[in-house]
Amino acid sequence: MWVDPGLDLIAAAQAVATDEGEKVAAWLAADKVAKLSETRALDLFERDPQLWAVVVSPWILIQERATS
Repeated sequence: MWVDPGLDLIAAAQAVATDEGEKVAAWLAADKVAKLSETRALDLFERDPQLWAVVVSPWILIQERATS
C-alpha cells in the first residue's frame, strides 16, 4: 500500500496493525493511503527513489523517503 509522504508511515502502519478502521478509512477516502497503482509503480521504477517500508502482514506499506 502506498502511504502519502505527508502522512507518518509508522503511524499509518500502527493504525493498520491495531485495526483503527475509521482512521484508515478516512486516509483511504482522502487518498493518503492507497493501493499502489500501476502508474505510481512505473514512476517509482523509472526514478528509483529511496523508499521506506513497513510490513504489517499481509500488507506492505511503502513511502518515498524525503530528501534532505
